[in-house]
Amino acid sequence: MSNQNPSGDPTRRQKLKPFEYIVFAAGVGIFIGLIVLMTVREVVLALIFGGIGFIAALLLIATLMLTIKPKGRSSADLHKREGFEP
Repeated sequence: MSNQNPSGDPTRRQKLKPFEYIVFAAGVGIFIGLIVLMTVREVVLALIFGGIGFIAALLLIATLMLTIKPKGRSSADLHKREGFEP
C-alpha cells in the first residue's frame, strides 16, 4: 500500500507534515515564553526564552525524525523513496 495517489503527487497529509512540526515547536516556544513571562514579568526575557525554546524544540524534532525508519522499509531501501532523485 502506497502513501501516494496514482498520479505520483504527494498527498495532503504528506504536504502538511513539515507544518505540523513547526506548529508543535511554536507551541513549545509559546509555552516556555508564557512560563517565563508569568514568573519574571519581563516581556523581552520571555521572548528570548520563547525563541530559544522554539529553536531547541525544532532541532530536537528534526533530529528525532532523522532516526525514525519509514514503516515497512529497511535502511537499504531508503534510496528508493518517493521523490528522491540522486
